[in-house]
Amino acid sequence: MPRLFTALTFLLCSTAVADKIQRPTGFLSVPFGSAPAEVVRMLGSRGGATVPEEMPSTFNKLELTGGNFAGQEVVKWTLEFVDRKFAAATVTLKTEGHGMAVYQELKQNLIAKYGPAVGEKKAGKSDADKKKQGTPANNGTRREETYGKVVFWKFEPTLADKSRSLIICTGAGPDGNEVADESKVQVTLQYIDETRIPTAAKRLTNPGAKTAPPVKKEDL
Repeated sequence: MPRLFTALTFLLCSTAVADKIQRPTGFLSVPFGSAPAEVVRMLGSRGGATVPEEMPSTFNKLELTGGNFAGQEVVKWTLEFVDRKFAAATVTLKTEGHGMAVYQELKQNLIAKYGPAVGEKKAGKSDADKKKQGTPANNGTRREETYGKVVFWKFEPTLADKSRSLIICTGAGPDGNEVADESKVQVTLQYIDETRIPTAAKRLTNPGAKTAPPVKKEDL
């Protein structure tokens, strides 16, 4: 009985802590599950994205351009829908040649809001880089430095919230792989409702010279 009581106490305490951790319920105050028109309207209002004059009648993905996010100019917004319900958003940022600095600042602000990341790893390598890696260096020549990282947060169901969600922040080349030139690094941030997209975790295995302005915490 004492062991059962101890286990139950630990479970309740763990659940209480999990419930206190802030969880994403959408993107830019747009709840997951929202209708496409509402998502586009809110992104136009809050993010400054260019709103199309007409919405397509059927679709599962929509791309918008323009606007700003976290103090950075946006390359594009990619919105995903399942059964016409908002399921994921990816924002790609311009970083003015300081991609890794923006990535690090964005990561720290995400940690401040959502707690420690579940994990961080190097971005993948292109096929060409994999071939280079397999070639011995000549006379001990040092291999060139590469840039590219991926950090992520997973939010499992709790007693208070049965949903599952995933945040992925990537600083890498346009194809999601490492690059040798930091000026080519793009920063992307994905908010995904895993309840609607159960295969979202697979994206972790294949994620996408003025000083950049500071990241705005209120956008996260």
